[in-house]
Amino acid sequence: MLIINGTAELMSNSNSFNKGDRYEFNMFSLNMPLEDQLAQIEDYLVTRGWDNIEVINNGVVEDPSHIEHEVLAAAYKKAKSEGFAVTINNKPLM
Repeated sequence: MLIINGTAELMSNSNSFNKGDRYEFNMFSLNMPLEDQLAQIEDYLVTRGWDNIEVINNGVVEDPSHIEHEVLAAAYKKAKSEGFAVTINNKPLM
């Protein structure tokens, strides 16, 4: 499973996030490699009001038992069944 870490800027109003702030995101994708997923990542985020997307890191999760954070573990499980899942950190980057 591919894992992607990056940041994006919120371009639209939201009840949970501040417009204009940057937030960190994590994505899981069954499809690899990263280069083949960039358009899907951009489409997914842009349609939800995010832009200025920067992919910082990516890798492969070989053993999901090493995912200790429960939100990330839930996203991994969702991606396993749906092919793709995203989490957005609820605190903006400074």
